[in-house]
Amino acid sequence: MLRLLSTELSGPEIARELMVALSTVRTHTKRIYGKLNVTNRRAAVKRATELELI
Repeated sequence: MLRLLSTELSGPEIARELMVALSTVRTHTKRIYGKLNVTNRRAAVKRATELELI
């Protein structure tokens, strides 16, 4: 999921790529934001990179 957040794919495109519902993507995204203590996609990617998660 984090790798896909770092791409230019939109939420619906990520959902299609993973073959899950958009609501599932949104849930996972919110949980990732919470665990990384960020509020948006760009900050999540930056923090994940700093932590060498992606």
